[in-house]
Amino acid sequence: MAMPDSHRMAADHDEEIRYRAVQEQRHLPLQQSRSILFAALGDESWRVRKQAVEVVLAARPDQDDIHQLIDLLRDEENAGLRNATAELLVRCGVRVVPILLGYLDDADHDLRKLVVDALGALGGAEALAGLTRALSDPDSNVAAAAAEGLGVAGNAESVPELLRHLERNQESFFRFNALAALGRIGVAGPLPAVVKQLAGQELLRRAVFECLGKIGSDSDAVALLLEGVLSHLPSVRQAAVSSLVQVLQRLDAAGQSEAKARLQLLADQGLVEQLIASFTPGNQAVNEAVVAILGILADPRGLEVLFCALADERLTAAAESALRQLGLAAVRAANTRFAATESIDERAALCRFLGNSGAPEGADVIRCALADAAARVRSAAVYASAKLSDPELPAQVAELLNDEDALVREAALAALLRYADIDRHVIGTAAKQLASAPDPEQRRGAALLFAAVHDGEQLARLLKDENASVRESAARAAGKLRPAEGCSHLMMALVDEEPDVRIAAAEALGDCRDDAAIAPLRLSLHDSDAWVQAAALRSLVQLAGEAALPDLLQLWEQGDEVVQLACLEAFEQIGSVMALQAVSRDLGRHDGEVLKGAIELLHRYDLSLLLPWFNHIICHQDWDVRITAVRASSALPAEDRMTLLQMALDREDNDLVRAEIRSQLGAD
Repeated sequence: MAMPDSHRMAADHDEEIRYRAVQEQRHLPLQQSRSILFAALGDESWRVRKQAVEVVLAARPDQDDIHQLIDLLRDEENAGLRNATAELLVRCGVRVVPILLGYLDDADHDLRKLVVDALGALGGAEALAGLTRALSDPDSNVAAAAAEGLGVAGNAESVPELLRHLERNQESFFRFNALAALGRIGVAGPLPAVVKQLAGQELLRRAVFECLGKIGSDSDAVALLLEGVLSHLPSVRQAAVSSLVQVLQRLDAAGQSEAKARLQLLADQGLVEQLIASFTPGNQAVNEAVVAILGILADPRGLEVLFCALADERLTAAAESALRQLGLAAVRAANTRFAATESIDERAALCRFLGNSGAPEGADVIRCALADAAARVRSAAVYASAKLSDPELPAQVAELLNDEDALVREAALAALLRYADIDRHVIGTAAKQLASAPDPEQRRGAALLFAAVHDGEQLARLLKDENASVRESAARAAGKLRPAEGCSHLMMALVDEEPDVRIAAAEALGDCRDDAAIAPLRLSLHDSDAWVQAAALRSLVQLAGEAALPDLLQLWEQGDEVVQLACLEAFEQIGSVMALQAVSRDLGRHDGEVLKGAIELLHRYDLSLLLPWFNHIICHQDWDVRITAVRASSALPAEDRMTLLQMALDREDNDLVRAEIRSQLGAD
C-alpha cells in the first residue's frame, strides 16, 4: 500500500516540504492528522516544530490528545520534542491542569519535573495546590521546580509550606530554589528561624542574604546581614550589602537608629574597607547600596568611592546625598580631587556637586573649571557658578558667551540670566557686546539679557534688527518687561514684515498687562496672517475680557479655522451666553476641528443649544466628529440617548465609531 502524500512529505529531507506538510493538516480533524503533527513536534527544524504547535493548538486537542501529548514528554532523546510539547500544553490553558495533576505520581521523575514546570507556567488555584503537593516529591529536581513555580505565582499563602519544606529537605538545590521563591513572593516579617540557620552554610549564604533583601524587616535580619557584609567572599558580601539597604528601608525610625548605630560600631572593624571592595563597575544594585551605607557612616575613608559614584549618572543623586552627610569635609576633598583627576566625567561631576553644595569654599575650583580645556567641564562649571554667591563669577561666566562650544554658550547665557539681580552692570555690558555680534544667535541671547536687566531701550533696537529671528526673540523678551519699558516698542512690532515677529509681539502684549495695547491688538485682528489674528485675539481677551466679545463674534463669523479655534478658547474663557448662542447658530456650517471644539464647548456649558444638532452631527461625514457627538450624548436623557445611539449604530460603518457607541451603550 502506497504511503499517503502527506506522510511522504512529512518524512522528506527537505525542511520546506515538511513545513508545508504540517500546514496541510490545518484542514483535517486532529484524529486524522495527529500522527503527522505529533511527529512534527519533534522535527529537527524549529520552524516545523513551531508550525506543528500552532496547528495542534488550532485543532483544540481533547483529553485523549492531551494524554498523548503528555506521553511525548517521556522522550529522553529529543529535547526539541519535549520543549515544543511543553509549550503546547501551557498554551492550551488551564483546562489541562486537572489532567496534568494526575501525572504528579507518575513513576518517571523527569516527566514529573516537566509537568511541574507546566503547572508553574499555567498558574491558578488548582495548579498552585499541585505545586504545593510537589514540594514533597522524593526527587529533588521536581521539588525544586515546584518551589520555583510557587515563587513565580507569588502567592503569600505558599510561604508556610515553603518554610516547612526548607527545613525538612536537605538538598542544596531545593533550598536554593525555595529561598529564591520566598524572596520572589516577598512577604516581609520577622526572620524565620530556618533562614537564619541556613545562613551558617557557606554554600547557601548568598542565597539567604538575597532572600533577606526581600523578606527581612527586623533587627535579627540586620545583624545577620552585617555579618555577611564582613564576609571575605565578594559574592556573599555584595549580596549582603545590597540586601542590608533594602531591609533598612523597611525598619521603623527606632529600628533604623539602632541599625545605624551598629554600622558605626563596625566602621573600624573592616566595614568601610569591605564596602569599598564591594564597589565594582557595572554592578548597579550593589553600588547603590554601597553608596547609601557610606552615606550613613559619613566616613572620610569612603570619599574616593563616592567621588567615583558621582561621575556615574546612575549614581549621581545617591552619591551627592551621601557626600552631603560629610559636610564641609566633602567640599574640601572635592577641591583636592578636582586638581588631581584627569577624568573629564569626574571633573564635570565634581563641579556639579560643588555647585549644588552652595558652599563658598567651592568657588575657587569653579573659577578654575570655567577655563578647563574640556567643554563638558566648562559647561558644568557654568551651571554650578549660578548656584554660588561669588561676586567674581558673573564676569568670568560672561566671557564664555563667546565660547567655541554651543552648549557652553547656552549654559553661560542661562547662568547670566540668574545673575541679573546680583550684578546688573556685568549683565548689561555682556548684553551690549552680544547685541553687536555678527551671529544672530548671540543677538538673540542679548535680547534675553536686556529683558533680565529691564533695558527696554536696548530691546527696542533689537526689534529693528535685520534678522527676523532676532526681532522675534526681542519681541518675546519685551513681553517680560513692565508696561512702561516694553509695550510701546511691541506695538510697533505688530506691523513687522515677518508674521512670526508679529505673532511674538501680539502674544507678548498680552503679558504686558497694558491697556494701551488694546487698540493696536484690535487692529491686528485684521492682519493678513491667520496665526497673527489668533495671537492678537488671545491677548485682547487677556486685556479686555468680556469687552472683546464683539470682536470675537465678528471673527467667529468671518475667520478661518485657526482663528475660529482661538475664538472657541476665548468663548470658554469669557463664558458668554451670547457667544454660546452664536456657536450653536452656526454649527451646521463648520467641519473638522472647529466643529469638534464647538460640540465639546456646548456639551460642557449649555446642552440645550446642542440638542437641535444631534441628528446632524451624529451622521456627519467626518468619523472623528461622529465620535465626539457620541461622547457628548452622555448628557442626554437616558431614553433619548439610547434611541439615538442605537440608530447611529445601525448605520455606522466605521469600526472606531461603532466601538465608541457600544462603549456608551454598555455604560448605560
